[in-house]
Amino acid sequence: MSRYKYSAILFFGALISSGFAASNSTENAAAMAQKYRDLAKSYQALADQYQKEADAQQTPAHTDVTSTKASTSTPTTTAVASDKATSASTTTNKDTTDKTAQNTVSPWEAKRLENAKASSQSSNTDTTKSDTSHLASLKQGESDSVPQSIIDDEQIKKPTLAVAEPWKGTNFGLGGSMTTGNSAATNYNANANLSYTPIVPWQNTLTMNYNYSRDDTADNVKTNKFQAFGKSAWNFDKNNGVYGSINYLKDQLDTYVYVVTESFGYQRLLYGNDKMTLSVLTGPSLTQQQVQNSGEFTNSFGWQSGLDYVWNFTDSSSLKQSIIVNYTGSNGTTYTSNSTLSTQLYKNLSLQLSFIVNGSSWAEAGKKRVGTTTTTSLLYTF
Repeated sequence: MSRYKYSAILFFGALISSGFAASNSTENAAAMAQKYRDLAKSYQALADQYQKEADAQQTPAHTDVTSTKASTSTPTTTAVASDKATSASTTTNKDTTDKTAQNTVSPWEAKRLENAKASSQSSNTDTTKSDTSHLASLKQGESDSVPQSIIDDEQIKKPTLAVAEPWKGTNFGLGGSMTTGNSAATNYNANANLSYTPIVPWQNTLTMNYNYSRDDTADNVKTNKFQAFGKSAWNFDKNNGVYGSINYLKDQLDTYVYVVTESFGYQRLLYGNDKMTLSVLTGPSLTQQQVQNSGEFTNSFGWQSGLDYVWNFTDSSSLKQSIIVNYTGSNGTTYTSNSTLSTQLYKNLSLQLSFIVNGSSWAEAGKKRVGTTTTTSLLYTF
């Protein structure tokens, strides 16, 4: 260590003296350059000398380790050599087999086998490979060594068409009032909205409303009206489908005893997102109706068009609007509009306000062409 310290002192001393000499000397640049080159050569020679001494000190230990390793491995040299020979023979046979196989198959088949081999090695080392990548490799045929039964079981399955909650959206409601005394009266209403979707493309709905009102003082019926509308639809895709529907109206005090309309045709979703949907339908129809006083019965062909609008403006409140117009020419065109506003009260209980309009292009003397019904109901939703 004293030699290293002495050399360092000489080095820094030489630098300091050279610095002062450079600042005070009048030598030219060439002389200064030569002086520093000579100084660099001297220090390079000193570094080489120290490196030789360091190598000389490490040589005995290195020799001992080498001899120890040689003595330790001597007893097993024969076994290792035998194992290496066996491995070399196996590798040679394998390479020969691979070369023979490559010579007997087409270049494309050889490339496919090469890809399959690489895919097999990759699957053994990477145990966290995703199922999607694995299925993709199976579909591309990169590994013919996998049994066909396993490939069939791992094919990407199509989403099931069955609906977990086929009756979701079904609800029943009741409402009414009762008055006693000089203005005794009874009023009640009931409604039901059934929705059944057993599989995704097939949708079935049935809406029923019944209203009854009576003046108890005169024992006079004011309202006795029942209306039902059922529709079954099959969707080809998200926007297009076909439907079949039936509309039944029976009003004790209206122009007609009853009006029944059957229709089938095309329906289309015009707009839809998570909050709002708008769809239309149109198709031919057949209408049966009977006049209240005369008992005249008609059965006529026509054309039906409709519109359905749903707006779920909050998670617990919605607005629904449906309009059905049935054109029957001279036999009387009828139309129905049903507007409902619903809001959730508690869990499955909701409050619904309903406004229904029924109209006809023809009415008997003393009868009005348009009638409305406004009801408030307490709903239980499934």
